Amino acid sequence: MKRDLDSAAMQIEDRAPATLARFRELRERADGSLTHQDAKTLLRELKAVGGDLRALRVALTGRDRGPELAAVVMALDRDETLRRLDAAV
Repeated sequence: MKRDLDSAAMQIEDRAPATLARFRELRERADGSLTHQDAKTLLRELKAVGGDLRALRVALTGRDRGPELAAVVMALDRDETLRRLDAAV
């Protein structure tokens, strides 16, 4: 059982850099502030390509739990989001 959990954790970690890079591209294209619906759309696009939303949450908030991720994405302006993504990589 522990081996299965370790394997799952490694797969998440393996996807994190690609997830953060892809989200960075999506957020750069969405110039300006985002509505809640815009943020949800970005997250849906990221999830559709196998993005690791947990890694994104940790990169943006420093925590693995918290408010709805779309609310976090909406609350952070573009420059702050990009700064946090860069710091996480």
